[in-house]
Amino acid sequence: MENKKLGPRLWAAIILVGLVGQLAWAIENQYINLWVFSQTGDAKHITWMTTASAIVATATTFFMGALSDKLGKRKLFISLGYVIWGVMVALFGVMSLTNMLPLAGNDYAKAFFIVGIMNVIVDCMMTFFGSTANDAAFNAFVTDRTNEKNRPFVESVISVMPLFAMAIMFVLGGVLGIPGSAKEGESATEFALRISSPWFIFFLIVGILTVAVGIACFFLLPKDTIAPARGEKYIKKLVVGFLPKTIKANVGFYLVLLTFLCFNIAVDSFMPYYLVYFQSSLGIVEGDFFGAMAIIIGVSSAIVITLGAFLDKIGKMKVIFPAMFVMAGGALGFFLCGANKPWAIISGVLLMTGYLVGTAGLGAELRDQTPENDVGSTQGVRMVFCVLLPMAIGSNLSNFAFRSTYENEFGQLVDKPDKWMFIVTISAALLAIIPAIALTIYKKKRANQANVTE
Repeated sequence: MENKKLGPRLWAAIILVGLVGQLAWAIENQYINLWVFSQTGDAKHITWMTTASAIVATATTFFMGALSDKLGKRKLFISLGYVIWGVMVALFGVMSLTNMLPLAGNDYAKAFFIVGIMNVIVDCMMTFFGSTANDAAFNAFVTDRTNEKNRPFVESVISVMPLFAMAIMFVLGGVLGIPGSAKEGESATEFALRISSPWFIFFLIVGILTVAVGIACFFLLPKDTIAPARGEKYIKKLVVGFLPKTIKANVGFYLVLLTFLCFNIAVDSFMPYYLVYFQSSLGIVEGDFFGAMAIIIGVSSAIVITLGAFLDKIGKMKVIFPAMFVMAGGALGFFLCGANKPWAIISGVLLMTGYLVGTAGLGAELRDQTPENDVGSTQGVRMVFCVLLPMAIGSNLSNFAFRSTYENEFGQLVDKPDKWMFIVTISAALLAIIPAIALTIYKKKRANQANVTE
């Protein structure tokens, strides 16, 4: 197959839309957890938010992905979706303890609960527009515009965008003095009230940036090339990914999804709590926190980008298996290292490298196996296996595994992330090997059949 060149305009679109989208997702998946924990002191709200977001993201991609196929519209969904997505990001800063306290009649215990619930609601609203623009339309757009030859490198570039987004997020947060930590003698409530103002500015800046990219997309993105599926009923497009005939005709696609399911359970068992764990459980805060994150992000990014350039030659399946073991090794390191900062950084590099390399390899393989005539419609199936089930299962298993439950200053029993979540990570990462082996056998069988036919 010929290596189709994307061109500077298309690369600019993929990088800009992908990076800013990942910045918004990085906030929604990670920084928002620090925000909610700073305002409530309870990890339960993070678990609620993660589960609710997964449900909304999957339902949205399921319906909007099929609709984008039906209408033949990717550009409109991406552009308008990003504009509204940015508005939703800015709303997070309003849902602070400072603003919710009057609604609770100055009852702090009630205010903590209201803050948690309101952030879950705003998160679901943000997820709807974000999933419409990014998960449904942008993912389908990238699949439409790439082929098996250039996808591995494109996917590796996309896979490191979360790390670059995290770097931007940390730099901006550092300039504004967040996430920060409580001063000596400062109670959790006093800290929550003090930190709400810089957080508001942070969310406002990122929200404006996301809106700006949405406006730019109206001019930057090329015209849609897919033909509207007017001859097919919308309801048929919705269920096509679950039909037995679709599964039978695309066995490789569903084997990749099963592998992704186990792999992402491992990822989502630690990712929602990762930053909170560094600060609250390991006690790595302020300058040490940003330094540790800089090393982890920098080293992981360099490894993934380097591998990405040769991923097509190496072979996607040849990096997926090592990635699972590397991620499991990083999780084991965290479980054993305690509060040892150097070991935490080494473990972090292994964990993030395994996660990103595995995601790049599986992502490229999934695009290769995606049914060509149902790219948008099958994004919903992808979300069920890659987002809904992993986020719901991974985050809740970790929450059940936590052993650091304590009583806060108002007598409420609250949870704090601890090392036991990494046992879930190790188990799920190793479990992913089983469907990956089945996928390898299936691909070899198909290749042998093709050779015989020729």
